[in-house]
Amino acid sequence: MSAADSYRVYRSTSSGVGVSGSPLDTGVSSAGYTDGTAENGQTYYYVVTAVAEEDGETAESDPSSEVGKTPSSDPPERP
Repeated sequence: MSAADSYRVYRSTSSGVGVSGSPLDTGVSSAGYTDGTAENGQTYYYVVTAVAEEDGETAESDPSSEVGKTPSSDPPERP
């Protein structure tokens, strides 16, 4: 298996996101992703894995580096 067919996104509200549980989203086909369920003011931590499928077999990569983000409805004022 050589290329990713899709991606899985995992999310946690604390650092140290694990990939042993259920992913937030599967079958993601592009590198850009928007978490439509995130709540403003809450910090979320994300990791992504690549998934390759061949001959009915599925392989999942090791997780990416973790990224933390806090959505906000009010962007900060420009200096």
